Amino acid sequence: MEARVQRILVWSGPAMVFLWVGAFVFVAGFFPPSAPGSTSDQIVELYARHTGLIKLGLVISMAASALLVPWAVAVSGQLKRIDGARALADVQMVSCALLSLEFITPIGVWMAASFRYDGRSPDVTQAMHDLGWILFMTVIWSVEIQMGAIGAALLLDRSETPVLPRALGYLSLWAALLIVPAGLVVYFKHGPWAWDGVIGLYLPLTAFVIWVFALTIAVHRALTAQIADGSEPGVLQVAESPGPVRV
Repeated sequence: MEARVQRILVWSGPAMVFLWVGAFVFVAGFFPPSAPGSTSDQIVELYARHTGLIKLGLVISMAASALLVPWAVAVSGQLKRIDGARALADVQMVSCALLSLEFITPIGVWMAASFRYDGRSPDVTQAMHDLGWILFMTVIWSVEIQMGAIGAALLLDRSETPVLPRALGYLSLWAALLIVPAGLVVYFKHGPWAWDGVIGLYLPLTAFVIWVFALTIAVHRALTAQIADGSEPGVLQVAESPGPVRV
């Protein structure tokens, strides 16, 4: 039963991506993002144009961010099967819980910016909007630790039949490297390294999404194999019994 539960939980990662991106792009209209060089009047106009939809999109995105936690629990369930990787499994799970908060925090800032945009100085709204984007883009270090822990755990697996593909370990390390530019957007207001640029935003975002889906599919397959051969948690193999015995 445990593996069946985890097999459901692991799809909360892709669900988070679909809900978060869908609400952020198609409801709130926050993507593509405003240019870092936008004036305060342009930022106020952004919030004034679709205030209700912006608030709704941010609420949905905030709720979706919490789905990273059950996803990380399912991933940890597989990492703990690797000899010597139990601590790394805990590291990735705690790091992903922090990542969930790091998605939620900038959304809260944007909510506050939208709440009273018409009753304060445009410069204050601009500062809050900037704060949200800087927090969203630059607070990447929890996911860096998470990716590093997963990559290390998978590369530690020297068994003949690895729990998860070793290639996924290398993918995790490459994704960690490709996300680094997002942490540097505070230095740029224009160009490809800015928070609306190819290197600053689109490359890290693409790497993150590919990594989430690749890891989800691999964990799903591993759990399906556990269920099929009766090696899932909560099942004991008894020699004199014709099949697995549940405990």
